[in-house]
Amino acid sequence: MVNPPRPKRRARLGRRSFLKSSLIAGAVVALGAPGREAGAQVGGTLTLTSYGGPWEEFMRSTIVPAFEKEHPGVKVELAIGLSKDWVAKLKAAGKDNPPFDVVTTNEVWAAPLRAEGRYTKLPHELVPNLKDVAPNLRIKDDTGVLALAGPIGLAYRVDKIKTVPKAWKDLWTVPEYKGKIGIYNIVNSAGQMTICLTSKIWTGGDKDIDAAYKKIAELKPFKQTDFSGDMEKLLVQGEVLIGILDMPAAVRLQKAGAPIGWVAPAEGMLMFEQDVAVTAGSKNKPAAFAYVNWMLKRETQETWLRQFYWLPANTRVKMPDELKPIMPVTQADIPKILQWDWLWINDQKPKLIDRWNREMST
Repeated sequence: MVNPPRPKRRARLGRRSFLKSSLIAGAVVALGAPGREAGAQVGGTLTLTSYGGPWEEFMRSTIVPAFEKEHPGVKVELAIGLSKDWVAKLKAAGKDNPPFDVVTTNEVWAAPLRAEGRYTKLPHELVPNLKDVAPNLRIKDDTGVLALAGPIGLAYRVDKIKTVPKAWKDLWTVPEYKGKIGIYNIVNSAGQMTICLTSKIWTGGDKDIDAAYKKIAELKPFKQTDFSGDMEKLLVQGEVLIGILDMPAAVRLQKAGAPIGWVAPAEGMLMFEQDVAVTAGSKNKPAAFAYVNWMLKRETQETWLRQFYWLPANTRVKMPDELKPIMPVTQADIPKILQWDWLWINDQKPKLIDRWNREMST
């Protein structure tokens, strides 16, 4: 799972203030401009899930005010927390009385909720921006949509690594990397994706657990972490010289002056994605659908791109000229993002965790 960057990391790297008042004001004005859904008659209270930290700050300062300006009859409430908390509350409340109208979370959490019938189909006539979403970011039957994509590839220290990686297999075949690698452990969804990825690149199929664990063990010794912010720290401090990391994090580190490079491996990228879905039991579906449509429109998507460097799902968004030099991949690379059977992964998770703790902890 991806966690938004923590404020203290930014301070430690000497970053400027996270949200400048002028940027906030400009974003709210731009996002508040009338759009194709501006005339929709929606109102009432709309409860959205939101991560804390910088994500919450951005939601409260920019996203929520802009949406409420465009839909003045709606009052947005944020449910701050983590995916595991939202899932527990959804299950406790029951399908017909969910505490949230719109849930934004990673697919590792969203897939089981969808399979349990806790999400509803997004009507095309009420969410017309779906037609502009990249095909591989649309969920089957439109019971949700991957609105933001954070591609995952290989980050490396440009001042210490001589052989620039080109593929995931380089982790095994380039002698220079031995003992300098950082990966996510099995608790993080990126660790679970690494199991499927390793199986895929070495066997052709993504569910050969035995082959995957055997190959990953060949990478020892390696550093491992269960949190994206910690992987950034390991790279900056030089404890890891080449590691698995999402592109938005790498861009933030580069802008902060860290000597970090990032590549999209030849076999395909992994992804931290943000699935946006409307709960089946929402009592305010009109406003919920309006919010999803608003999240997918060009102006909103560009605002997330500028703030967090997430790739927009809307294929009509043009990459701003000032971002082109610092974005290693663009929307044109979205088809290169690999996807996984999260229901299978969740079913295998107890076995995966137990085996990881036995075989990878030493």
